[in-house]
Amino acid sequence: MYENSSEEYHIDGNFGERCCSIFNGSKESVAEIKRKVDASTQVILGKDVFSLCLKPGFDAAFAMGLVLVLDQINCHDYAEEIGIDADPTIADE
Repeated sequence: MYENSSEEYHIDGNFGERCCSIFNGSKESVAEIKRKVDASTQVILGKDVFSLCLKPGFDAAFAMGLVLVLDQINCHDYAEEIGIDADPTIADE
């Protein structure tokens, strides 16, 4: 990342469903986020259980940083889905 500070990344898919790919500026897939499946029952696990597959040589810390940012962007959607307040700074009155 440091050698080329103008590098762009594009995310295609639906992070809310934990199904998306991260592409570099050359449109080459460098990471993929997928929901995990229980191998014994073939049941898709919850949205908070997913795998992050990286292309060899891609910075894992950077990829996890992108996942954390995407998670924060999407936390309101998930919170509404399970019926909780997405903003922990708002106190009940």
